[in-house]
Amino acid sequence: DTDMTAQLTKIRGAGADAIICWGTNPGPAVVTRNVKQLGITTPLYMSHGVASKKYIELAGAEAAEGVMLPAGKLAVFDKIKATDPQAKLLADYDAAYRKAYGTEASTFGGYAYDGLLLIVEGATKAGTTPAQLRGGIEQASKLVGVSGVFTMSATDHNGLDLSAFEMVKIVKGDWAIAQ
Repeated sequence: DTDMTAQLTKIRGAGADAIICWGTNPGPAVVTRNVKQLGITTPLYMSHGVASKKYIELAGAEAAEGVMLPAGKLAVFDKIKATDPQAKLLADYDAAYRKAYGTEASTFGGYAYDGLLLIVEGATKAGTTPAQLRGGIEQASKLVGVSGVFTMSATDHNGLDLSAFEMVKIVKGDWAIAQ
């Protein structure tokens, strides 16, 4: 939809404690603008699918102010502790991305980086046939990537735990770690 005022008016009338919008742009940006336009003060939460500056741009910084979501640390790499296992990789990744493309790194490009990182890890550990790659990837342990620190197994092909995410909040048109 290009306008969510009817749905949001119904939610406001129901007395919801929070609004959760799970999606990718442009839909969540529409919801965010409509929440602001309707004067709704109910806390608004989004999915990691909007963890990019593009969302803030589409929604408008004023409308997006205070929106919270779980995001990979790349969104706030310059605000995490220097002792975080991802800190150096994220800073280096963002610098290389800026040099190559003239803009800050996107979480979504980080997914591709991590995919290739895992493939290289799997091939190095076990070989390049499909079965060898799978087995090698399943051996990845404490492999630092853009999305988190991967520890894979035969029963866990995601490889990330909750430490891969920060709860972030939009403050003055930028990402901040939520307190």
